[in-house]
Amino acid sequence: MNNNDLYKNIAVGVFEAMNTSDFSVFEKNADVNLSFDFPGADKVKGVKRVILFFKILLRKYNNLRFTVSEVIVENEKACVVWTNKGEEKDGGVYENSGITLFHFNNDKVQFISDYFKDTSFINNN
Repeated sequence: MNNNDLYKNIAVGVFEAMNTSDFSVFEKNADVNLSFDFPGADKVKGVKRVILFFKILLRKYNNLRFTVSEVIVENEKACVVWTNKGEEKDGGVYENSGITLFHFNNDKVQFISDYFKDTSFINNN
């Protein structure tokens, strides 16, 4: 497998992890000092903290399913185009789309940044 295929598989694997809430494979593919830039939140640093952030985020939903439509890989970066759809804890329908940018170093995810179409959920408490 070349690096482009590896990076694509790792990046798509993050969304598979979000869909299953199983982050064990992601943890193996992430740098211990991983940094995650999520809209409306401070940067999350460290793979354990990023996984905890993902798990806390998923608690806002009865279910949430990501679908990847496109992956672009160049050098040590990957960009994943995705949509998601789910049900919020209050029963409301949630849908969003965006891209997630991944930076790799030594074949591990070093940095992740999300960019959304709809960020209205950020101000919901």
